[in-house]
Amino acid sequence: MINIGENIKRLRLDRKLTQETLAEFLGVTFQSVSRWERGESYPDITLLPAIASFFDVSFDELMGRDDIEKQKRIKKYIDEYNDLRMKNTPYVLEQMSRAVKEFPGEYDLLVRYLELLISEKSSADADSESIVEEVEAIYGKILSYCTDDQIRIQAKRLVCMYYNTLGYVTGNKKYVEKKMKIADEMPNMINSKEYLMTVMNLPKGDHFDACRNALGSEMLIFLGTVNNLINYNNEFTVEYRIKAAEKALRILDEFYDDGNYGYCYRSVIYMLGDLGRLCFENGEKEKALFYLEKCAAESKKHDEMPQESEHGALLMEGYVYKKTKYGKTMCERMKGRFLNEYSFTEEFINSGEFENIIKIFQ
Repeated sequence: MINIGENIKRLRLDRKLTQETLAEFLGVTFQSVSRWERGESYPDITLLPAIASFFDVSFDELMGRDDIEKQKRIKKYIDEYNDLRMKNTPYVLEQMSRAVKEFPGEYDLLVRYLELLISEKSSADADSESIVEEVEAIYGKILSYCTDDQIRIQAKRLVCMYYNTLGYVTGNKKYVEKKMKIADEMPNMINSKEYLMTVMNLPKGDHFDACRNALGSEMLIFLGTVNNLINYNNEFTVEYRIKAAEKALRILDEFYDDGNYGYCYRSVIYMLGDLGRLCFENGEKEKALFYLEKCAAESKKHDEMPQESEHGALLMEGYVYKKTKYGKTMCERMKGRFLNEYSFTEEFINSGEFENIIKIFQ
C-alpha cells in the first residue's frame, strides 16, 4: 500500500476536489485524508472499494500496482482503435467497452468509446434514442471529472452531433435546445488552438509549421462548410449545388497548386464523387463521367501516396502531410459509393465509359 496516499492525492487534484469533499463522501475527517496523502497512515481496508468507486478507478490503479503493464494495455486498446475503427466498428466498440470497464478512470479511452457508441448506435432511425442514457452518463462523467480540455471539447462535439441526429429523427425540441446549449459553449474559430499558435513567439521552424497547420485546417473547414451549406437542406437547386461545389474545388486547386490536397484530400475525393452524382441527376452525362473519372483517379493517387509526403504548394511548401490510417482505402470506399450508393441507372452503370472508370479502382 506504499503508493496509495500519493495516488489518492493525485486523483483528488486531477478532479480539482478538496480534502473536505472526499472526506465527506467517505464519512471520515479531512484530517484523516490529509494523513493518508502525507503517508502518515493508510485508509481502513473497508474504505478502499468506496475510494476506488468515488474516483471511478480500478482497485489496482488505486493501489498503484503494475503501472507499466497498465500503460501497455491502454496503448494496445488505443492502437487497435486507431487501426480498425473505420473497418469493423462493432468489434472495436466491443473492445473499447472492455477497455473502459478495465480502466474506468482513463478518459482518453472513455471518449473513444463514446465516439464509437454514437457512431454505431446512432443513425437516422428510431433506435437512435436507445442510447441516450448511456451517452449522457458518459458525457456527464467526462465534464465532471476530466481535466483535459481536448477530451472535454471532443466529448462536447460528439454529443452535440448526437443531439442533432435525435432532433432530426424524433422531432423533439428538447434535443434542439440541448445541442444549441453545447454549441454555444464551444470556442469560436479565432480562439482555436490552430490559430493561436500562429501568433505566438515560436522558433522559426515551429512558427512555419503552426501557420501551415492552421492553413490546412482552415481549408478543411472551408470545404466542409460548403458541403454542409449545399447538402443539409433542400433550398438549393441542383444547378446551384454543382456551381458551388465546382467553385470550392477551384479554390482548393489554386491553394494546393502542387496537387497534394493534404488534410483536405478525402473531402476533395468525396466532393468529386458527389459532383459526378449531381451532374448525372441534372442530365449531364458527359460532365458526370468527367467528375467520376477524376474522383477515381484522385482516390488511386491518394492510396498510392507514401504515409508522409511533403507539400510543394506555395503556401504549404515544406509542410509534411501525414495520411490518417483507416480500415478501407479510398478506392474501396468510392467504388462502393459508385456501385451501391449513388442512384445511377443500370444503363449508365453498364456503359463502357463507367466500366472503365471502375477499373481505375482496381
